[in-house]
Amino acid sequence: MPAVKGGSYGGVSALDRLHDRRRRLLDAGLEVIGTEGLAAATVRAVCREAGLSSRFFYESFPSVEQLAVTLIDEIFERATAAVLAAVANAGPTASDRNRVTIEAFVRELTGDPRVARFTLMEALGSEALTRRRLALVHSAVAVAIDQKRSMGPARKSGPYREVAAMVLIGGLIELLILWIHGEIDSDLPQIVENYAQLVDDVSETIHGDSA
Repeated sequence: MPAVKGGSYGGVSALDRLHDRRRRLLDAGLEVIGTEGLAAATVRAVCREAGLSSRFFYESFPSVEQLAVTLIDEIFERATAAVLAAVANAGPTASDRNRVTIEAFVRELTGDPRVARFTLMEALGSEALTRRRLALVHSAVAVAIDQKRSMGPARKSGPYREVAAMVLIGGLIELLILWIHGEIDSDLPQIVENYAQLVDDVSETIHGDSA
């Protein structure tokens, strides 16, 4: 972020005004990408939605692609925080923790149709976003493995657990993509229910029981 010049205006500091403009641009970017698609998200379109001139865009982001990367980072950060909060308040069994983890993750990615379209469809149209989403999936895998370690010794090795977590999390995202495209003849609660059962089965393989 560039150095901020200028003093207070109307009781609001120059730094606060910069943060406010940046937030407006991010919100506008989500609106444009999530409703019209990544191809429609030009600097002009985002600035029009935000009610700002292009010079204010470039004080925060070098490109629309970088704005989109920042957006996907925010979305996955919120999803991770929601998962951790859900697990902290989950029931005592592994099945309880698996279910609330899946429900929280799915809710964060699909609760807002704009977020769903952006993360599950439009992000595939950019190499930078695809790479970033892959990195975020790896981060989610690390969180999942840390949660599983708290359950005690596992019957399967660390590499096996990592592969299982990667397949499960990546598979869930692919399932949601198919759901968004209408290619799965199930509603979202049923997908979550079936997926939770799959995760329970894999957890039982790794840990020996579902407790």
